Amino acid sequence: MKQRLFPTRPACGWAIFLLVAGTGLLVRAQSDPDIPDNDRTPYHQALLNYKGGNYDAARLFIDQAEKAQPGSVPVELLKVRILSEQHDYPQARRVLENLEGNTALTPADGLAITLATGDLDLRQHHFADASKHYESLLAQKSDDLDVKLKLIYACIGNNNLVEAGRLASELSALDASNPAYYFARAALAKDTGNSVEEEQDIGQARTIYGITITNRYLKTYLEVFSGNKNSISSALNPPPAGTNAAPAPAKP
Repeated sequence: MKQRLFPTRPACGWAIFLLVAGTGLLVRAQSDPDIPDNDRTPYHQALLNYKGGNYDAARLFIDQAEKAQPGSVPVELLKVRILSEQHDYPQARRVLENLEGNTALTPADGLAITLATGDLDLRQHHFADASKHYESLLAQKSDDLDVKLKLIYACIGNNNLVEAGRLASELSALDASNPAYYFARAALAKDTGNSVEEEQDIGQARTIYGITITNRYLKTYLEVFSGNKNSISSALNPPPAGTNAAPAPAKP
């Protein structure tokens, strides 16, 4: 059995966690631009279908958007994500390579492309390459918890458990808007073969942050740690009515 590298859970009462979670703060939408509800452009339609899981329809719309806005970085990056969901990884990489050759890229464009490239590497389990991209991003924005969580995943996949544990120790269970702490715990628990703790950590994320946010993070988690879906199926479903009480405080 491997030694746990994650710090023990703080001895704070769960009432504090639930009170903080009740403030209504939500995780920021990952790579989703702010688009008006009345926007009927092909790009918006592609985004709506992508977020709804209708990837074939999203592909049709993003191809239209690409013709209407040639060279648009947001359009091309959304296309990369749609292609990834269709498992067309070679084409997704070609889109990214074409973007990298664009001399008109802004610094923000460069960061967005680095993130998309890291995410594609992570999706394909190219963990060493993914780690390099995420490390580059954290060097410029060290407080990005989503990137830090993905780097933890990549480190675990690359058997760099010391670094994964170090990064995980920087996360906080008291963060009201991001469940990175609990997903990092779950990933490390899985790596040590502790499926019970893995399921408990994801269940706690669901209790604190809600099903919608938890499922958003769980999607990436399952893509990285494939074959894990059954062991945490209960984390996706709320408990029966009348039993959704706060769990007892964990031992320090």
